[in-house]
Amino acid sequence: MTKNILLSAKGLSKSFGGIKAVNNATIELKSGSITGLIGPNGAGKTTLFNLLANFYTPDRGEVIFASKPIHQLPTHKIARQGMVRTFQVARVLSRLSVLENMLLAPQKQTGENIIKVWLDRKTIKKEEKLNREKAMSILESVGLDSKAKDYAGALSGGQRKLLEIARTLMSDPKLILLDEPAAGVNPTLINQICDHIVNWNKAGISFLIIEHNMDVIMSLCDRIWVLAEGSNLADGTPEEIQNNPHVLEAYLGQ
Repeated sequence: MTKNILLSAKGLSKSFGGIKAVNNATIELKSGSITGLIGPNGAGKTTLFNLLANFYTPDRGEVIFASKPIHQLPTHKIARQGMVRTFQVARVLSRLSVLENMLLAPQKQTGENIIKVWLDRKTIKKEEKLNREKAMSILESVGLDSKAKDYAGALSGGQRKLLEIARTLMSDPKLILLDEPAAGVNPTLINQICDHIVNWNKAGISFLIIEHNMDVIMSLCDRIWVLAEGSNLADGTPEEIQNNPHVLEAYLGQ
């Protein structure tokens, strides 16, 4: 594998009822990068996300993450290896508080073991204290600390997206797959989300982002991959993609 490649997927294909949603797609991204994934509606972007995280099992192809094949692993084991994803419509547990949503995310908590609940309460108590402190620190960084005790369902759409992204940080990810973080979000909050992504990236987290907002993609990403009709159309720097005639024709309608 090429040095510094964190995620590499080759020959991924997935059909639904004879329709090829993803057809022999390839994508790779370097550790420490912010990579974009764009394409017209129906290009197969979200399906490709689902294949990378094994929400869908590929008909063909392989996914290598951190030098290990993951395309046959269940999704929770992929998350434990450090790759997590968000969704276009933010998924939060509406009847739990914002803080409780955050506290569900840490991996391999001692309290998940029924025997240790009785035999190792001291460790569990210490762990819970550290997780709570970490959660509050992350919430403060995204401006949601004042809403920690509020129901998550009471948040605005943009705040829910911030919560969903913030929750992924509780698992110490290496790579976050973001599905349209700017969709349905007001411009002020979009700028805040972009600032957070840049700061988290500087702290060592890589990102793969699906986004229709070209200003967001072009300003954030080091490299961009383009899908059309489930297949690779182009990849390159933001400048190269903006000047690619095939992309302009297929994606921008020019």
